[in-house]
Amino acid sequence: MLTMEDCIAFCGMEADEVEALAASEHLPTIIAAEWTARELARQGGRDHVETVLGERAGEARLRGDDATADALETIMARERTRL
Repeated sequence: MLTMEDCIAFCGMEADEVEALAASEHLPTIIAAEWTARELARQGGRDHVETVLGERAGEARLRGDDATADALETIMARERTRL
């Protein structure tokens, strides 16, 4: 049986990154892990994930949720160092 940790590890991102995507896309974490794995496996997928995170960070900033925006921007910066 696969655990949540197994699924997150398989997708290629850290747990906090998957959880941030899950929250921003209103998805269960397990579905966000699957989506992330699929996106990162396809050409241009990493850019798409970064675009989604950037859009969500901008939306959070506009509504005054600086903590969420900061967390998403930190994740984006961490992902850029992996390229």
